[in-house]
Amino acid sequence: MKDQLQEILDSLDEKAPRSRLAPYRDFIAKLRRRKYTYREIRRILREKCQVQVSISTLHDFVSAQARKKTQRPISATAVSERPEPKKAEKTPEIAPLFTPKSSPPVGTSDEIRQRIAALKQRAAQPPEPEIKRFEYDPDQPLHLVPGK
Repeated sequence: MKDQLQEILDSLDEKAPRSRLAPYRDFIAKLRRRKYTYREIRRILREKCQVQVSISTLHDFVSAQARKKTQRPISATAVSERPEPKKAEKTPEIAPLFTPKSSPPVGTSDEIRQRIAALKQRAAQPPEPEIKRFEYDPDQPLHLVPGK
């Protein structure tokens, strides 16, 4: 089966590069390593190589090449040589992170009762009355309430 697939690959022609900057890939990379800006690289390509590109196209090309460099290529042999997955093993028990024994001390019961009482007092206070800023009369336009 592998020989048959290799024959198919050998019979296919190489595809032409999709970008007109592809022939200049190494040249552009060397210029970037020498700290040339995209504007300067564009000028060099235009004057010396007769290639017209925008700065954004040049930036996108360099970014795409960097992404390709970091991705690991998948080969046909790499897929077939993968090891067999291991049989499921019983996972060890993991102790919980929070247990009642390890909780921090909150205070004595008297302190807790006092804090609860203070919270109840705070919640029992009536809310402040709402200040009316407008009066509504369906027959009149809205107007500010004077002196409030």
